[in-house]
Amino acid sequence: MRLSPALFVTVVGVVVPIVACRDTPRETMSDAAVAAAASSSPISSTSASASASSSGPANALPIPSASVAAAVNPRGLPTYEGPLGSIEGTITIEGDKAPAVPGLDFSKCPAGAKVYDKLFREGPPLASGARPLGDAVVGVTDFAPGFFVPERRLAVKVSIDDCAYTPRTITMTFGQRIEIINNTKAIIAPALDRAPTPALLIAPPEAHGDAVKLYPPRPGYFTLMDKMDLEYLTADVYVLLHPFHTATALDGHYRIDGVPVGKAKVFTRLRVIGREVAKDVEIVAGKTTRVDLVIRYDKRDAGAPTIDAGPRVKTIP
Repeated sequence: MRLSPALFVTVVGVVVPIVACRDTPRETMSDAAVAAAASSSPISSTSASASASSSGPANALPIPSASVAAAVNPRGLPTYEGPLGSIEGTITIEGDKAPAVPGLDFSKCPAGAKVYDKLFREGPPLASGARPLGDAVVGVTDFAPGFFVPERRLAVKVSIDDCAYTPRTITMTFGQRIEIINNTKAIIAPALDRAPTPALLIAPPEAHGDAVKLYPPRPGYFTLMDKMDLEYLTADVYVLLHPFHTATALDGHYRIDGVPVGKAKVFTRLRVIGREVAKDVEIVAGKTTRVDLVIRYDKRDAGAPTIDAGPRVKTIP
């Protein structure tokens, strides 16, 4: 299935019968690539569905599985059943260090500053001088032409730790749901912007209760936020059309398994600076192809999307 980076871009808690109190969308990606991915029809059916059949995509959304299939496999391509490989590497950042984010109030939960006080999270410099980059989206596109690769997992697990969402960048395939557990003592009401719900969903403190389940209504970009008191408590959510995606850990590491063999493209993006890097690769059966990508950040021109052809690629025996 030939996919371009443009398409690489979605809970049972205590329900409080209150209309959501904050529906204004947070900052979202405005580039045309993600806008195109978000253009699918929103959820319009209330019929429950949760399946992961061998013949179609996983569906944990309250819509028919046929609607999910129409979005992720609109051409009705056959399922890929050939050999597979893996991709692994480190995403680093060069240039200016992450600046502080002004105007955030951490008085209600000081621990949140460790995650949200800087524009992005980075580690100490490596031998090359670049710093490991956390929370960057990594994905594979342009793989297995003429075939469809379904998502098999129904849910993406998210936790709230030290007044921060873990992970801070969430990648998922359209058809999956988000399940959120609150490990803090705070009362938190997770919600997706641009996906209004008729009630306020509370994630029980200290994980005393079921997970809050959220259902992205369409492919595209969303912000996971808190509708109670923590204005800074957010996570980027990317709802994509295929299963080959992840986000980097704080050490910049990522790994994507089960990728069809052959030519493909690996790319990474850091939304808050509008930077994207891509590299053509060859996936080898039973092998792990290493792809290390470097993003450059310059405060003088931050926000201007660029494509850098400089990542390093090698195959791990």
